[in-house]
Amino acid sequence: MLGAIWQTIFVTPLFNLLVGLYRLSGASLGLAIILLTIIIRAALLPVMLPSAKNMKKQQDLKPELDKIREKFKYDKQKQAEKQMELFKQHGINPASGCLTQIITILVLFALFGVIRQFTLAENMEEINSLLYFPFLRFTGDALVNTRFLYMDLSKPDPYFVLAILSGVIQFIASKMTMPFSAMGEKIAKKTPEQTDDIAFNMQKQMLYTMPIMNVIVGVTLPSGVVLYILTAAVFSVLQSYLLHGFGGLTPDIERVKKWIKK
Repeated sequence: MLGAIWQTIFVTPLFNLLVGLYRLSGASLGLAIILLTIIIRAALLPVMLPSAKNMKKQQDLKPELDKIREKFKYDKQKQAEKQMELFKQHGINPASGCLTQIITILVLFALFGVIRQFTLAENMEEINSLLYFPFLRFTGDALVNTRFLYMDLSKPDPYFVLAILSGVIQFIASKMTMPFSAMGEKIAKKTPEQTDDIAFNMQKQMLYTMPIMNVIVGVTLPSGVVLYILTAAVFSVLQSYLLHGFGGLTPDIERVKKWIKK
């Protein structure tokens, strides 16, 4: 029952959209996946923007948050209480990014099913049975072109290039959404247990967890799915830059500029 609902609501619509883009792109599955990713991320903007706006509000509250950390650096419970009070006053929900992550993961699983069905189907009748419109259907002797650059998109990237790139880009994207992490880390080093408030710890976990997960799953999943993950990460970087600049990446950029000048 749940499998049928999942197939009907998520997998089959994405399947039809991917096939349509495959047709429009001249039978390039790689280009179709990139276009599909852009369309999905653009469609999800209304859901993702509240989380991005929360990040911007947190950036604006940086001076007040730093004062709270400094004042209660030896009392993490009090520090968390004061920080949550400040967030509540300004209408900020620190967990708002969770919804974005859940939706992203759901789309990832759906796309995994789509690419598997599209590239591993034993005959074209399997593919055609899932398509809504006759003009999308394939002839019986047609073959799906799964080649893109040096890869077969139905199989894992043999050189792990996409996995590594997706991890690096995701790290950059996560870093950009941490506008006050540098100060938080500086104050955390002054505390007895080298830890800080809840929000800072959540940010630190996201900073490293998502890139590591991207690399881990990237070396095992079909490269077509990893291409989606990489394109989505690039989209996140551009979105973050347009909304609040380089954010937490700014100190690193300044250090690089100073190093280049030397």
